[in-house]
Amino acid sequence: MLARVTIIGRPNVGKSSFFNMFTGHKIAIVDDTAGTTRDISEYEYFDEKHDLNYILADSGGLDFWSKEDEVAEDIVTRTEQAIAESDLLIWLIEYDRFTDLDIRISSLIRKHKADNFVVVANKADNEDMTMQAYSEAWKWELEFFPVSTSHNKWIAEVKRFVAKYLTKRWLNYKIEEEQEWAIKLALLWRPNVGKSSLINAIVGKDRVMVKDQSWTTRDSIDTKFQHGENEFTLIDTAWIRRLSKIGTRNVENWSVMRSERALKRADIVWVVVDGFDGIVQQDLSIISRVIEEKKWLIIIVNKWDKVLEKTTRTWSKVSPGEVDEASQEKEKSKMMERYIQYLQEKIDFLPWVSVIFTSAIDKKRVDEILKRAVEIHAERFKRVKTSIVNNFLEQVIYKHPPTGNKKSHTPKIYYWSQVTVNPPKFVFTVSNPDHFHFSYKRYLENKIRDNFWFNGTPMILEYRGRGKHAGKVK
Repeated sequence: MLARVTIIGRPNVGKSSFFNMFTGHKIAIVDDTAGTTRDISEYEYFDEKHDLNYILADSGGLDFWSKEDEVAEDIVTRTEQAIAESDLLIWLIEYDRFTDLDIRISSLIRKHKADNFVVVANKADNEDMTMQAYSEAWKWELEFFPVSTSHNKWIAEVKRFVAKYLTKRWLNYKIEEEQEWAIKLALLWRPNVGKSSLINAIVGKDRVMVKDQSWTTRDSIDTKFQHGENEFTLIDTAWIRRLSKIGTRNVENWSVMRSERALKRADIVWVVVDGFDGIVQQDLSIISRVIEEKKWLIIIVNKWDKVLEKTTRTWSKVSPGEVDEASQEKEKSKMMERYIQYLQEKIDFLPWVSVIFTSAIDKKRVDEILKRAVEIHAERFKRVKTSIVNNFLEQVIYKHPPTGNKKSHTPKIYYWSQVTVNPPKFVFTVSNPDHFHFSYKRYLENKIRDNFWFNGTPMILEYRGRGKHAGKVK
């Protein structure tokens, strides 16, 4: 297991800036607003110079005084748990200030560990500030590294210390080659659909903050875990909203861009919808973005326990004592079928999408979500031999010849083949791509799926002209 190094400190000392500068990537959201970082952001860092890997984590700002603020209290609890689990702590302070909050953090560190921390005095942007930090050091009674995240100064010294510390304790693990075959999963959602609770149910611990308050998740956070024989990278994402709805140059704007980036990185996208509220326009917008990126898609209907609870109360009122358990199970299955029909009416352009009903609170069907992801992953990389697909095409055309978009058009298909995977792409060589009616294109896609499955993944069907129409592609 890789060593874990966690950055801690009070709000607004520059933890997220330090995290981004240390890793060389804009992973954590940086904003002057206190409480911007709320969950634990992690990054698997490879120190090429010192030849070792470790997990670097960014925690939320510790504010012990906001007892009435549930978010601040949750940050303290979550960060305290991270402190207990870490092999080394990087404690960030400001070069010229050591506050009462810093004193509390010092007590918290010593409560859990005695010597596994290094102090980093941030915002020492020039030599005068650095000298001022050293002149104040005797008051703090702490040894420290002065750094400047805004000027990227002296961070290399901190990296050198971390490498030396881990090596001395035999924690200098190295991963020779990244496991690119791990399935990358991303969750997209609208507020309060229970996504964070679902992540915690999947991973098996309190990985992200769970509150009834909207917008508690702001960062995109990667979590690596294993389920059975399969490796997963779970890309937890912030919400996706239209940029026009949230203005510009603010935390929400940055979170949206982070989610867009997570969407591009992912293999499979789980769109979480609220089973009790039903699918809404915002859900449809999110699904449209997934389709635009040609990603695998699973729709997770969460809070299904609430739907069943309401239905059970209705049964009890209508037929008190007369509905046995077998009848209830049968009715629950019918409810799922009706809900899938409802979804198909809303998104009839996606007949291939997988739908799974879950309850994050009860952890129901969580294993099924991961099992389905593995099945879809295999479909994404499936390739059908050209000889097989052409024999299949002959049968399809024989039963239903191509339909033109005008009476005068008699389109022809000469042959076809699968040219790529991930996503699967099929190229049809035809007389004229412009002459094919859209309904016949959909018919062909449905027949391909009926025969070769390709469930859960979008397909690309490309029509290329021949002869005088060579060069035309649709």
